[in-house]
Amino acid sequence: MIMQAGCNCKLGVRQPSTKLHAKLQTRIRSTQKRLDCSSYTLDQPETKHAKQEPIHLPQVLSALMQRRDLTKEQCRAAVSSIVDGEINVAQAAAFMVLLHSKGETPQEMAGLAEAMQLKSVPVHTSCDVLDIVGTGGDGIGSVNISTGACVLAAAAGAHVAKHGSRAISSSCGAADVLEALGVAVELSPASVSRCIEETRLGFMYAPYYHPVMKSVKSVRSALQVRTTLNMLGPLLNPAGAVYGLIGVYSPDISMLMAQALQQLGTKKALVVHSQGLDELTPMGTADVVEATQDNIRRYVLEPKDLGINRCQVSDLKGGDAALNAQILRDVFGGQQGAVADALCLNAGVALAAAQVAPTARDGIRMAQEVQRSGQAGKTLQNWIDVSQQLHFADTQDAAHPV
Repeated sequence: MIMQAGCNCKLGVRQPSTKLHAKLQTRIRSTQKRLDCSSYTLDQPETKHAKQEPIHLPQVLSALMQRRDLTKEQCRAAVSSIVDGEINVAQAAAFMVLLHSKGETPQEMAGLAEAMQLKSVPVHTSCDVLDIVGTGGDGIGSVNISTGACVLAAAAGAHVAKHGSRAISSSCGAADVLEALGVAVELSPASVSRCIEETRLGFMYAPYYHPVMKSVKSVRSALQVRTTLNMLGPLLNPAGAVYGLIGVYSPDISMLMAQALQQLGTKKALVVHSQGLDELTPMGTADVVEATQDNIRRYVLEPKDLGINRCQVSDLKGGDAALNAQILRDVFGGQQGAVADALCLNAGVALAAAQVAPTARDGIRMAQEVQRSGQAGKTLQNWIDVSQQLHFADTQDAAHPV
């Protein structure tokens, strides 16, 4: 089924359980005044899963040491205790290390994600949105393929809510390259909704929308090893993306991520890993785990079967934000080559996952059309213009509260 390009999105923001609430209220009131949309209100917090049973940490740690699985409720309570400062850094680190050492279950991952979402600042839209995102940590230093694929997917008709941050394990994160391209990356929830409505693209800067991550930053810094936290990012889209192309750093966690996404209510998500990268790549075949509400299946995707030529890892190498931004600009302007092929491959498969294209082959054809014609460049420029206008309005609201 082909989705219509238009979108009647409803703006609105649920009250976040963070100190940003008052600031967000001010911004939303001013946004309502500008748009003359008095029906858009700040909702009360959702009560689902809001009440947590107290966690008895020694019992939880003992269970993990004995390699016993935790319930979803125990995981939710543990995360709440960490972010609320009820347990210290050493205890939080022990929980994360023991959980990862035991091996996470889908129920545990879903519980952790749900707890983090309850503490997040949400973005509401009536559109079913798509995210193309990866866990990071592949260490190859490729250009920002998933970010570029988001632009192609939007140009071809998908509504994309990209969730990301600045570089952690790489030299250039999604926020870094988008900022270098001229996109305003730190927007209020209402402004992100407007971007999605007007341009089919929105970016949610993770530290802004997940302020409680500051509580676990000290845990990650102290550990210096990979834990469950490294896998959570793609599960925490503030706009509740129901479609996804999710790249992982290892195929060993693909099934776990797919099962967790299924429990979290995805309509269709593909969890992928290809040739050492946390995304699809023309370098070779990809391991794919496809999750819907009714089924999970695993298969191998061969890009050559979809008309994508082989390339080498060096063909996809990126650099700092300025270099990666220029590479993407050239591709969006119609330049051909391995990077263009990689972006079209990821965007095309994502378009099929989001039901904008009937098949992956059709999706790739659609992505190639908007890439080669330069339409992707026009979509990017529209996003830049709208995001900058909304950013200016956000800053005015903050400087002159209503």
